[in-house]
Amino acid sequence: MAQRTYNAWDLRFGIWGIRNYYTTLEERAIAGAVISPGYIAMTMAAAGLATAGLLLNSPAAIIGSMCVAPFMAPSRAVCIGTIYRMPQVAGRGLVKQIGGLLLMGSGIAYALTMLLQHVIGGYEITPEIALRAIPTSQDFALNLIIATSAGAAAALALTAEPHRVESPWGQVLDAVIGVEIAVSLLPPAAVVGIGLAFGEPKIAERALLLMLLNIIGLNILGSGLILFIRGIRRPILDLEKSIRSVTAETMVRVPGFIDEGSTIDITLLSKKEALINVVLRRHFGGEVPKTLAETIANDVRSRTGCITDITVDVIPLLVHQGIDTIPAEAAH
Repeated sequence: MAQRTYNAWDLRFGIWGIRNYYTTLEERAIAGAVISPGYIAMTMAAAGLATAGLLLNSPAAIIGSMCVAPFMAPSRAVCIGTIYRMPQVAGRGLVKQIGGLLLMGSGIAYALTMLLQHVIGGYEITPEIALRAIPTSQDFALNLIIATSAGAAAALALTAEPHRVESPWGQVLDAVIGVEIAVSLLPPAAVVGIGLAFGEPKIAERALLLMLLNIIGLNILGSGLILFIRGIRRPILDLEKSIRSVTAETMVRVPGFIDEGSTIDITLLSKKEALINVVLRRHFGGEVPKTLAETIANDVRSRTGCITDITVDVIPLLVHQGIDTIPAEAAH
């Protein structure tokens, strides 16, 4: 490759040198917007634990509910979907986030509180409930700071050390930050249901306001702002996907090409340079053009304006089909 000349703006704004980084974020956003049975079950379990902790005035139980709550994924779906201009993904993520909190979080809290009041009775507004039900202006400010910090931490986990995103350490970090996110969302949602069960709509209204304020701090002031500042943009995603698409179109023309098992990995170095690693699986028959890498490079440059270094690893497929050669009587 010719001598590299970097643009300072490119290096400051954007994540470079990480394989498939921008499409990985897109895949995370799409997956995070899906409402799965596991998400429903975990949210219901977390809501039940939070409700019990609030009624018992037990901080330990409330913290335990935060460890179970699965609210990291929908928050990322909202933020990444918005920045990538994918309104359907962002919308589904928001529905998953708010719907999970209100329908399952508040709903379970309401049903469980009503059941306990009917069967046992004697439950009252505890200090832990009052903390979310009758927040002062100082409480609102501090809760907003907590939510914004949690959102910023979630975004920094993706951008500060992007090479760790898919590593075991990255998954542990996600789990820890997920607890911090749940601090801002789950207890207020549970208090909404508890307030309604106690016949105290004012408590429910104030807890709902606190929860919505925390969602704004988490999604917009926290995660969204950090991702935007770090240069996560739709045009860079489009560039990564365009390079992959052009490379795939060239690979398909190789004799004996097998789509299954063939891979294309893109590592953007800047908006004008990239590394392409290709694993090409093929049947025997015909030859792989010795100029395949050069052809891919020329196609990518002409259609995307990006200069590339390319590695092509050709893997021939060896097949032995022996089942049909076994005599019928030997198969019995």
